[in-house]
Amino acid sequence: MVVAASALWTTASAQTAADPAGSQDIIVGAWSDPAKCNSTNALHLSFDAIIKQGPKLNGTCVAVEGFWAVRALFKRASDGNEKKSNSSHSFRGRRIGIYAREQILERAPQRATRSTVVGIVGQCDTEWPDAMMILGYCHYTGGPLIKVSEIVPSLPSSTKH
Repeated sequence: MVVAASALWTTASAQTAADPAGSQDIIVGAWSDPAKCNSTNALHLSFDAIIKQGPKLNGTCVAVEGFWAVRALFKRASDGNEKKSNSSHSFRGRRIGIYAREQILERAPQRATRSTVVGIVGQCDTEWPDAMMILGYCHYTGGPLIKVSEIVPSLPSSTKH
């Protein structure tokens, strides 16, 4: 039984989005190809613009600054530092989900850290419509997400010019 179940797990990525997940797939991760979406060619948008434009931005390579905590980006550090900030429905509209390669997620800060996130915009509700299960951020909540190609920590405000 375990062998059969493990054969169904799928790791999706933005570069293979043309191959839609099947109804038996379990999505365990997703990310964007840095060669196709990076800080050089990304559309630089504000946090609020991504929240407000929502699905209109699906498939767009963006760069957005915010406060990264675990598997989400927040407009304010205080939101990211709240207990259960990544899964509580009370933060809907005040956070953007993050999907990334494991090497990036392993470095995810537990306390909100100002960062610029670069990747492809999607929506939890429509990104993998036929998947049997979606793990990660969208397993617990909904709303916008970014399939990350890179995350760049921002300089502390005292050293910015």
